[in-house]
Amino acid sequence: MRKILIGMTLCFTASPVGAFAASPVPPMVEDAPKPAVAPVSWELKFRFQDPQRLSVVVPGHSEPVLYWYMVYSVENPTDAEVEFYPRFDIVTDTLKVVRSDVGVSPEAFRAAFARVGNPLLVAPERVVGRLLRGEDRRRYSVAIWPDFDPAAKAFTVYVAGLSGETARWRNPAFNPSAPDSEANPRHFVLRKTLAIPYRFPGSESLRSRSVPERVTDRQEWIMR
Repeated sequence: MRKILIGMTLCFTASPVGAFAASPVPPMVEDAPKPAVAPVSWELKFRFQDPQRLSVVVPGHSEPVLYWYMVYSVENPTDAEVEFYPRFDIVTDTLKVVRSDVGVSPEAFRAAFARVGNPLLVAPERVVGRLLRGEDRRRYSVAIWPDFDPAAKAFTVYVAGLSGETARWRNPAFNPSAPDSEANPRHFVLRKTLAIPYRFPGSESLRSRSVPERVTDRQEWIMR
């Protein structure tokens, strides 16, 4: 599997997962913070395969259920242990947001593990936590999403938790007459996030069979 994984070196600084979980994902506007040009923290190595379809027979469903999965590995080449808490979101061009591993049948994980056939692959709940140093401590896992909007012609995979760079950004929609809360935060804490865009080639009628193509010249870091 190492030969078919796509290599990338990413910045990462450990931060408690709770520091990011409370705030909703803010809208992206032109004046939002942008990542630093040069890395401002230590780095992890992240490799991934492009998303693939997975049709799974799920108990209680009369027809196979469609999922998407992305196999990845992460390695800590630094001189310190880090806390690794990734998040994988798919956002379609129809503005549908799908978070990985939510609403996914255990049968989908079993099917993905069987297809990949890598004995080092671990479930998402086992890949999180302290990541030890060194190539021999590299971890392999998979992100799985339920199928998304069939009308979508393109989508982007957002991978958070791969960089420790953060930014505090004032919420432009904050209502000062209401209390500062999770639903009405005064500020957002943005994380440096990898955006990997894909598009479906061909017509909409071929969407169920077409293989998504990665738009490599638009792959970038954003603050999200």
